[in-house]
Amino acid sequence: MKRANAIIAIVLAAALVGGGMWALSHGKGEDLPHDDEPGTDLPDVPGNLTDPIFSVPHPVDIKAGEEKLSLELSYPGQGYAGTEYAWNEEYEFVLRTSGSGWDGRAVIKVFAERAESIGAKCIVIAYGENGTVASWMLKTVHGNNHLSADTVVWLSNGTDDRTDRFSVLFNRTGTFNVTFQAFDADSGEPLSAPVSAADMEVPAAGELNIRALGGEWREVENTTYFVVLLNVTNEWNVRHSVDAAYLTLSSDGAETRVSENVTSFTTQELAPGQSAQFQAFFLIEEGAGDIELIYAEPERTPVNVPLPA
Repeated sequence: MKRANAIIAIVLAAALVGGGMWALSHGKGEDLPHDDEPGTDLPDVPGNLTDPIFSVPHPVDIKAGEEKLSLELSYPGQGYAGTEYAWNEEYEFVLRTSGSGWDGRAVIKVFAERAESIGAKCIVIAYGENGTVASWMLKTVHGNNHLSADTVVWLSNGTDDRTDRFSVLFNRTGTFNVTFQAFDADSGEPLSAPVSAADMEVPAAGELNIRALGGEWREVENTTYFVVLLNVTNEWNVRHSVDAAYLTLSSDGAETRVSENVTSFTTQELAPGQSAQFQAFFLIEEGAGDIELIYAEPERTPVNVPLPA
């Protein structure tokens, strides 16, 4: 045993004196409160219960047969090749931990990588009944960015059989790896082999939402143009550009592009959810009928933009 029976007795007694703030459950171990939770004061316990958690920036290999705990991970799409995951949608990951013969303070650490490089805002992971959001630490390992975070922490009394659920949300597109591993919270020694959800594809998807807010005939320097007021919202999950050059106005079978010498707007890159509003000028005969406006990006299906009646 890693801890002496005397230490366990001291811990149990201190927990009871602490007014039932947390209690050990025989055979299960018990989650420890986090000192960053509002209104939660950790019990004054001798030993390591209130100590910081040992930092580990990336998964650690462990020799077969030396594992103290066993992890089993399940998640949506597991085992199905070609599965794609949506941007900004929550997925439930279920982690089962089992094992016996080890006692001490254990922690589940989660690690994340992205083939296109990763930052702390690229993925959001929450856990526990209150939906605590994992606080990422960013490290560069062998030239690649890695995220690591501590999640559930519990005191094992020699037998573990627990199930923890994690909400995983991808906040960027790309290819992600998400890995869970159990560690000794005090020494950073790996207690389990890492388990991973690998090569999770989050593709770019969406469209530009283009609305014509108004249309009118207007004279500019003795030339009459048909002017359309447009509002464009980026509903892609990545940055996307709107370009006035992709607008075409058809009337009575003839097609006309934007008059660039009058239309001041050219192009603008939009973040997801961002909008742009501009006027597009078209040189067509005043009073022309059957007017239709099309936005056609290269290699994409043209979008018909209804004009106000």
